[in-house]
Parts: sequence; structure tokens; C-alpha cells
Amino acid sequence: MYIADASNIAEDPISSEQVPVEAFCADFSEWSVKDDVASMEFPIFSLSKQKDIRIREYTNPTTGKTIRVSPTMDGAATVFDKDLLIFIGSQLIQGRKAGRPVSQYVEVDVSRFLAATGRRVGGRSFELIVAMLRRLKGTSLETNIVTGGKEQLRGFGLIEDYEVTRYTSNKKGVAEVQVKISEWLFNALLEYEVLTLDKKYFELTQSIDRRLYEIARKHVGAKAFWKCDIDIVREKTGTTQDIRRFRSEIRDVIRRDPLPEYRIALDKASELHRIVFYTRDNKLLSKALINNDLAGWFENLERHQCA
Repeated sequence: MYIADASNIAEDPISSEQVPVEAFCADFSEWSVKDDVASMEFPIFSLSKQKDIRIREYTNPTTGKTIRVSPTMDGAATVFDKDLLIFIGSQLIQGRKAGRPVSQYVEVDVSRFLAATGRRVGGRSFELIVAMLRRLKGTSLETNIVTGGKEQLRGFGLIEDYEVTRYTSNKKGVAEVQVKISEWLFNALLEYEVLTLDKKYFELTQSIDRRLYEIARKHVGAKAFWKCDIDIVREKTGTTQDIRRFRSEIRDVIRRDPLPEYRIALDKASELHRIVFYTRDNKLLSKALINNDLAGWFENLERHQCA
């Protein structure tokens, strides 16, 4: 098989005359969780745990970048399906750092994937993999978001292809699969357009919690806090709820306080409520509030009250 040259990037074959590409084996046991920045900013993945066949469109109010998400009758890829892309992307980043050649083609041992993302390893978990792959391949994006320095206005799937290479012993589940990720995602990974997530992300069982954490990680980062109009946050999440119900859900998140690294609060001082995402690092938060004379503002927020 062909191994990539010193650039560590295996080229995608265009014709049958080209030498086959060596698939990257996602076999690192120690790896950091990496998420691509574009899908953290844009509501690409459905929050619904039911089949979602809606066509969704979103325009970033600041940059004007747009995205159109079109699923097939198998339903849109969900925030939980995204775990496979996060796993693959994290493994590819780890491979590049280790000096291994990488490729759009990735071999995934399903047991390793399930264990790494906090899923039950066994039984029905293996059987659900094909449905996940169908949704990821069937969900088509049309966007002008720049990844890897390239602006592409075209339609493409979250994954371009997949092939089951080994089944479980009862032949009902997938034990190993080869996935070809989209060029769009691959470009982002090659340019390290990613952020590190807390591994507790995989423990979040509610889709809204996962999406809010991604937004916090993207916009707060290592700062003390970030605030945004509630309606803009609502659009960023991709929820179907109206503003009243979304506000109620935000209040429930404030009460439950589930997010790793960050907390959220409501600023009701303005006519349009704002959501405030803030760090759990009390030292960093206190310093920022004192330096900006915002201690009084923070005390008036509707926020989680620690016992």
C-alpha cells in the first residue's frame, strides 16, 4: 500500500490508475478530545433524539457565513452522531503530532470508539453504528465557511463514504468500519482549526448541554466570561423552540449546572435577555470582575447558587 510522503498527507485517489491510499488506523489509547471550530460555531448537528428531516439554514450575523443542512429520510446527523467525527478528528490530530501519515480514510475499531466516548460496549451499541453512519453520510451541507484557508460553496456529506470491514460474531453489529471523512473537515484538521474539549463532554446526556458547552468553549475559551443576546444563542444552538421555551430551558440548565469548565447565567437587565457564559475558575472570574468594575452586575445575574 502507498504511504504518504514527508508531508504526512495521503492524497485521495482520483482514478483507478492511482496507487491506493493507506487508511489511517485510529488506534491511539491516549488522546486529547478535539472539535473542529466550524461545527462548534454553526448549528450543523440536530438536537433531536427523534428522526429529524427538516432542512435548516443559518447565517452568522457577524461574518455573514451561511450553512444549509439537508438530511435524507434517514434523518439528520445528531450531536451524538458527531462523537464519531470528534473521535476520528482527535485520532488524526494525535497521529500528525506523532509523525504518522494521515488520510481522509480512517479505520475505526468500534469497541475502541464506544469505550472512548463513554458508550456501552456491547449488544445494541454495535448494531446502531450503521444508522449513525447513514445519517452522517446522508446529511448534506452547503456552506461558504472557510476551512483550511479554503472557502467552498458546495454541497457535501459529513462523511463521503463508509465500508463495514468486520462484523460482530452474531453478524448483527459493526465491529470495524472504514470511514472517509469529508474534505471540508479534513482541511480543518490539517490546519489545526480545532479546540480541545473536556473529556466530560461525552458524559453530557442532553443535546442542549452539549451544544451550549461547545458555544462556551468556542467563545469564552480561556477568558472569564462572554455574553450574548439570548435569541442569537438560540439560533446558534439550532433548537426548534421559540424564545419563551428556550429561556425556560436555559433556566433549567442554570439549575442543573451540568457543563464542564463553564457555567451560564441570565442577564435580565436589558429588554432582550442576554445569556452569560462564565468560567468555573473563581480566581480568574473574580479578577476580571474587579478589574472591569462588574462585581455588582454579576451579583444581579440569574445564576446557579452553590449549596
